[in-house]
Amino acid sequence: MLTESQDLDRASADVSVADEDQRIMGEEKRRAVRIKSTLFMQYCINNKWDISIVRDISENGVCILTGKQFTKDSTIALRLKIPSRPFEIIEISGRIIDSRAASYGESFVTRIEFKNLKEDIRILFHEYVNWVIRNEQK
Repeated sequence: MLTESQDLDRASADVSVADEDQRIMGEEKRRAVRIKSTLFMQYCINNKWDISIVRDISENGVCILTGKQFTKDSTIALRLKIPSRPFEIIEISGRIIDSRAASYGESFVTRIEFKNLKEDIRILFHEYVNWVIRNEQK
């Protein structure tokens, strides 16, 4: 059971996350609908894999929390599963758009543009985003 103080701390953290989202989202120009997500994603640079929480995703890219800051324009390998294909691991590559310290914790907000996506994977992401949007409206 959480104490009242812990509840307030968690509420403050939620506000900080929302503020950070608004700040970052306000600085970019969207080319596709982006949704909040609770997916996990693996990422690899220099043959070292790590796991991350996906903050939001679209058919063109993803925003994840990472334990380190990445250099703009560097290439990153990604792996994830989406609910519509739970037994399939989707492997894609991306380009770092931005990686900056989050206003909370010791994480970095890392924005990645998908590169060289096959059309069927782009369609899969598009369908997933639309599925989430439809289900949120119910």
